[in-house]
Amino acid sequence: MTFTSSAQTPSEEKADAVTLDALSKKIDLQNAKIDALSQQILKLDQRVSAIRPGVTIGETPAPAPAATEAPKPPQTGNSHVVAKGETLTSIAKMHKVTVEELQKLNHIENERKLQIGQTILIPGPSAAPSATPNG
Repeated sequence: MTFTSSAQTPSEEKADAVTLDALSKKIDLQNAKIDALSQQILKLDQRVSAIRPGVTIGETPAPAPAATEAPKPPQTGNSHVVAKGETLTSIAKMHKVTVEELQKLNHIENERKLQIGQTILIPGPSAAPSATPNG
C-alpha cells in the first residue's frame, strides 16, 4: 500500500507563515483603529450627555407617531422639547394649558407615546376664546 502525503514543502510553509503574519498585522491595525474610534465615541457621548441628558450616541430617537407627521399647523404659541420624565399632564401644568389642548394642537392620540426630544407646540393666548369685543 502506498501513502501519498499532502505535506507542504518548506517554501510553502514559509509562504503560509508570511501570509499569516501579514494578516495578523492587519488585524492588529484594525483593532487599534476600532479602539481609537471607540474612545472618540465615548468622548462624544460624554459631550452629548452634558448637553442633552438622556440621549446616547448611537441611539436613534423613535420616530414621531404617524399622526404627528401630518403638516404642522401654524405655530400660535411656544414649543416645548420633551425631557426625560415629562408627561403631557406635567407639560400642560407647566404652560398653564389643558392636556386636551396639547393633544388637539399636536395631533396626539396616545399621551403615553411622548418621546424624549420630541418638540410639541404649546397653544398661545390666541387659542383661548376671547371675551373682549373688537370695536
